[in-house]
Amino acid sequence: MNKQELISAVSSKTKYTKTEVSNVIDTCFDMMRGALKKGEKVQMVNFGSWRRYKRKARLGRNPKTGERLQIPSRNIVKFSNGQELLDTIN
Repeated sequence: MNKQELISAVSSKTKYTKTEVSNVIDTCFDMMRGALKKGEKVQMVNFGSWRRYKRKARLGRNPKTGERLQIPSRNIVKFSNGQELLDTIN
């Protein structure tokens, strides 16, 4: 399911227009991004949680040339499933 399919599905199950649903979804994603940027955990009970982690710098290798290179550290986001989501898909 992509974003447009989600907007259509929510719009058809509620009395809201696609534009209104799109605005709500965009606002939710913006708030989640902001929280993750600040280092906060985003948790949706029974669905899952997102947390920002710092990936350490490491040595890598160019697959074409075999040359070693330094991969810099960076922030990543990890998702952990909630129990209800796991029960639903299994």
